[in-house]
Amino acid sequence: MRSIRRQMSLAVGIAAGLVILFGGLGVFLTLRIALRNQFDASLRTKAEALVIASDVDEEEDEFEIDFDVQSFAGFGSTSPGDYFEVRTRDGEVVESSPSLGNGELPTPPGFDSEAEGYAMLLLPDNVEGRAHWRTFTPAEDRDHGFRDLRIIVASDLGRLRRTLRVAAITIGSFGVVGLVVSLALLRYVVGAGLSPLQRLADDVQRIDVRKLARRLDVEDLPTELAGVGEKLNELLGRLEATFARERRFSSNAAHELRTPLAELKAMAELGAAWPEEMTPEHLAEMLEAIGDLETLIEKLALLARAEGGSQGVPEPIDLEAVLAECIDRRNSEIESRRLRVELRVEPGRFLCDPVLFRAVAGNLVDNAVAYSPEGSVVRIEASAGCIRVVNEAPDLNEEDVERLFERFWRKEGVRADGRHSGLGLSIVRSSAEFLGGGCRAALEDGRLCIEVLWSS
Repeated sequence: MRSIRRQMSLAVGIAAGLVILFGGLGVFLTLRIALRNQFDASLRTKAEALVIASDVDEEEDEFEIDFDVQSFAGFGSTSPGDYFEVRTRDGEVVESSPSLGNGELPTPPGFDSEAEGYAMLLLPDNVEGRAHWRTFTPAEDRDHGFRDLRIIVASDLGRLRRTLRVAAITIGSFGVVGLVVSLALLRYVVGAGLSPLQRLADDVQRIDVRKLARRLDVEDLPTELAGVGEKLNELLGRLEATFARERRFSSNAAHELRTPLAELKAMAELGAAWPEEMTPEHLAEMLEAIGDLETLIEKLALLARAEGGSQGVPEPIDLEAVLAECIDRRNSEIESRRLRVELRVEPGRFLCDPVLFRAVAGNLVDNAVAYSPEGSVVRIEASAGCIRVVNEAPDLNEEDVERLFERFWRKEGVRADGRHSGLGLSIVRSSAEFLGGGCRAALEDGRLCIEVLWSS
């Protein structure tokens, strides 16, 4: 299983290691260039000092350099590793450092073609060195033949390399120590930074599916996780409500199915024990119980289809004709209870699932007709994409409105009426949502207003 802490520590550790590595390498290369430039500047300074100290002895017609200046510049006999030579245009050595003894410096590359330059060469003690040469004419030369002399100044690179070696070891040591310290700090910082996430994960793990009343503590969560915690609490609340609703649904479904089944069983037992008692009236009662059971099963099947997303073939729907058909189907009850239905429909056709749409329209009309007081008015307004049904509902309150679309819910005292299962508005809501819309209910001055929207 992947760990965010391990991944972050590894990624940031590698990044820190690369930064330290390339940073140290950059510092070392910069230091090496600076020391090399300083070394070259030192060679140039020594050459300039020797040039300034050079002179021509007019009496003996000889070129010479003050020995004190030589010693001051570091070319005494006790200073191995530093050398110089002065040569004429013909290559004759006219002056050299005591450190050379009877030896000579090798001619650097480019010496014959360039008036001034730097080059690497092998020194007399068989160590690698660096040389600088330049062309000059002594200040006191008066046609003595010492014009365009070449001075070569060379020094051993051993000290420079030892300095660079010490610098490399120092930078590497500090880099390793810095990396170790950085990793330790990184582990602590990442652990501290991810601790709220770990606490949130632990809280989620402690949630028991049988006890969904538990909520996550979001007060101490950082801003980045507060939204996650709040959304999880919201989902837990919805799950708790859904599970409670499902438990009520199971209990109510069992109750609704038990009643007609118990009636059928009693009638069948009666017929088996006393066949002569099975009169046409008893058979009619059995058929009525079977009809109630069939109606309930059909509603459950329709509800399952709407909630399961079973797609039907869209067909052209005549809104006015469908609503008129639903009203005609309840016409006898409308007349017996002296209800007046006002229908206002914008004519037109649209494509929709015919089964689900008729379930929406039929259950809306059935609900309004069944629960409206005698002699009241039921108003139905419809257009392509919306149906609005308004009827008087003196027995409902705001708390009841919130539960209208819950399966098997009915106002206290209605359960005794076997014609209504409490599934009508649940079917309306599920069907409307499947059709790309939704529904809402509200109480307006004692009237219940149910509005259904869908995608036409």
